[in-house]
Parts: sequence; structure tokens; C-alpha cells
Amino acid sequence: MRTGGSRIFPPRKRINYKKCGPNSYCHPNNPEKFECTCLPGFEPKSVHDWFLRDVSGGCVRNQGVFTCNSGEGFVKLARVKLPDTSMARVDMSLSLKECKQECLKNCNCTAYTHAIETKGGIGCLTWHGNLVDMRVYYNGGQDLYLRVDAATLEKRQNKCTFRVSSAAASFEESSTTRELDGSTRNSDLQFFDLRMIVAATNNFSVSNKLGEGGFGSVYKGCLYDGRKIAVKRLSKYSGQGIEEFKNEVAIIAKLQHGNRVRIIGYCVQGEEKMLIYEYLPDRSLDTLFFDETKRSLLDWGKCFEIICGIARGILYLHQDSRLRIIHRDLKASNVLLDSAMHPKIADFGKARIVGGESGDQIEANTNRVVGTYGYVSGVFNARGIFCEVRCIQLWGFVAGDHYWQKEQYFLS
Repeated sequence: MRTGGSRIFPPRKRINYKKCGPNSYCHPNNPEKFECTCLPGFEPKSVHDWFLRDVSGGCVRNQGVFTCNSGEGFVKLARVKLPDTSMARVDMSLSLKECKQECLKNCNCTAYTHAIETKGGIGCLTWHGNLVDMRVYYNGGQDLYLRVDAATLEKRQNKCTFRVSSAAASFEESSTTRELDGSTRNSDLQFFDLRMIVAATNNFSVSNKLGEGGFGSVYKGCLYDGRKIAVKRLSKYSGQGIEEFKNEVAIIAKLQHGNRVRIIGYCVQGEEKMLIYEYLPDRSLDTLFFDETKRSLLDWGKCFEIICGIARGILYLHQDSRLRIIHRDLKASNVLLDSAMHPKIADFGKARIVGGESGDQIEANTNRVVGTYGYVSGVFNARGIFCEVRCIQLWGFVAGDHYWQKEQYFLS
């Protein structure tokens, strides 16, 4: 039926129709599980039902939010299955830019997109009212522009674009997947499917790479829910094998402190071994040494705070943690900085737990000498003895590097 150049768009084939209720979408990693999330700017209609995993009621606009207020706009949801089009409207005479303006003028318009996703996009497709039967795709899908209030729009602009890359399709679904044993199985760490990480990092693109070393590379990524992550992808030729990988996951899962990097989860699939961390925008301390712009923003007070923050992290590992942990590879490149320049100790692949939970052991032996040349002590290199004192010495090296770099800046 046509009405003034517009017509009702025909419905699509329905599979698991309305699985997640209105104004929500289904996650891609396992559609058989409870994997439903409200769209940006929405919240569960019934928190109680949602908690009981009854999502049939779907989601509604955040409390106190009304449409047609100043500052409203649209957020882009990339690579999604479009909502049910049985009541959607299409106008083939409009461009996407004109479509946006038409939707914005109508208070009941909740989303818009191209009517036909070919030749750069043709026509205008709009939805009025609830959006139902949405999914996120690894491969395919279409961009949808969702109407949100000013507060949600500002919040989303500080996050990465909601998307899932088709590059995930390049990995076979039959790849071997393994969850780690031991304490990690019962921890709060999330196990990530390889396809999800491939999508988040745009197939580990060079533009997403944050750095690399002997262990492999670190990539910036964006999950489908908008969270920014750092992915430590271990090289098959690195010195860190599956045992060291399991060791790092097991240790970090037990640590809770503001001066250590927070791990979100891990991925083990085929030959791939990856750790998923919180994303820290200012990268590592050593990059700060060589970035004159950032270094110029540091006064001696901030330098002292960074040095003290590292010391607090070491003190936690040695004394305040439930387990006594010796890092064994503390250096500037293993100290990351958050947006407020707070230091966080990272890379626990070479760390060791000593003394169990008794807390009375301060040194131990190892048959395998690990660490970074120039930082490894003579006694450790010769006899394989590592201890708290050596870890504190490493902190002294980091503090000395920090002091020297700052001194050089003021003298230059």
C-alpha cells in the first residue's frame, strides 16, 4: 500500500521471532543462551523479570527520557539484523541524509536506514514505535541509525562504534576451543569466542595495533556492547606457552587492586591464545618517556604519584594480596597508564606465587631463568633465585628511568 510516496515494507522471514522482546537485541556468541541486551538509551521494562531471564517484556526508554527534546540524535548500530519491517515505512525518493531529517522531525520515529543496501544505499526506511526481532551479525547485516536522547548520544560518542566485523567469517567455526582449568574456571573471567575478538579488532588490523614484543602483539578492540578492550595476542613463536598463559590468567584473576591492570577475559582456540584487558588510553610508561607532548604535561608532583602508585602495586603483590606474588619482569613497558595517568602493573606471564597462603616465604628457585636483559639480576641469572628484594630493585630501575627522563626534559 502506497501513501504519499511511502509504503509499508513487506515482512521478512521470521526465525526465533522476538526472542529478546522489543527494543533489545540478541548477542551473536550463542543464541541458545540468555544473551539479550537493551538498545542504547533503553532499560529493561521489568528489572525483576529480566533478572529471572524473562525478557519477553523487552526494554523501554530510560526513566525520565522523552523524545523530541533538544540535543537528540542518532547512534549507528553496525552489522545488525534490521528490526521487523512489517510496519516500517519506505520512501525511495529520499537520500539517507534526507531520511535522517524526516525521522528527526517525527517524534514517533525511532530508527532509520537505507531501504536498499546497494549502490551506496538507496531510499529511506523508517520505524515508528518499538523495534523488535533484532540481532547482531558476525557476517552481513546492515547499519541502523537509532534515535537516542542527548545524554545517551554524548555517552556513546565517548565509546567506540557498535559493530561486528565480517572478518570473523575468515575463521572456521570448527576451530578447537578450550577453557582453562583450575581456578579460572570458577572465576569471574569471561571466555571469549575467537570470532568475537576478530570482529572487535577488525581482524587484527595494523591500525588497531598498540604495540608488540617478544610475546606477540597488543591490539585495541571494541566489543559489540561498546566496551573498549586491549587484546594481548600471543605469538606462536613467543616464549610464553600454554602453561605461562594459564599462569597469567590464574594469577591476575586473584588480584584486586587499583594499581594493576584489570583482566576481562581470555580466549584459547586452536593455536590462538589471547588475554582480554581493560583498555588504557595512555598506553605504557615507556611510551610516555618518548612522547614530548605528554611528557611536558607532567610536573614533579605527577611523576611522584606515578612512582608511588607503582610502589603501592608492588606492596599489594608482596604483602597485602591473599597470595604472595613476585612479578619478575617489572619494567616501564609493563606499567600502563589510565586516562588520569594512574599507573597499573601489567604482564604477569612471568610472575610466580611463593609461599602459598602462609605468606612466610620471600624467595624461591626456578630452573628456567626469565625476564628482560638489563633488568635480570646476577644471582637470578646464575642460580635461578628470585625474591621480593629483586622486584623492589626493578621498581628502583623504573623510578630511576622516570626520574632521568624528566630531568632530561627540564635540562633540554
